Amino acid sequence: MGGGGIVGGIGIGGALAAGLLTFTGIGFITIIIASITAMIASSFGLEMLDIDGLHDQIKRKIVEEGLKKFRESLEKVNEKLGEIINTVFDSKIKSVSHVIDQAISLYENLLEQQEKAHQETLEEREADKAWISQKRQELEQVQKNIQLILKG
Repeated sequence: MGGGGIVGGIGIGGALAAGLLTFTGIGFITIIIASITAMIASSFGLEMLDIDGLHDQIKRKIVEEGLKKFRESLEKVNEKLGEIINTVFDSKIKSVSHVIDQAISLYENLLEQQEKAHQETLEEREADKAWISQKRQELEQVQKNIQLILKG
């Protein structure tokens, strides 16, 4: 076993461990075992372990586990994103509904005020018509009295 083989194995194993911990979330024990295996493989020469394809099997298993963890985390991210979108959407709908309710209330108040003003105007017109009618009757009576005086 040469010194370069051990150092190379530790370097590869350490880099592999750091990368897998960071990106895949694979358990720490699994990464340590994979790192030790990589170190041993580089120490003895990859040719010895590659005879049975052990090195490739380890790599494939780590990649499969990493992808599995990645898919799981992706599903969780999608779930959270959906929840956030629904929460924001619901919040916006509530805000818009509140603004619409306020606008409807404002317009109802304006309509009530217009109706009241219209009713008051009608009442004033009716009162004016009654007053004019009364004054007309009084003038007609005065006119009749004048005609009676003039005939008489």
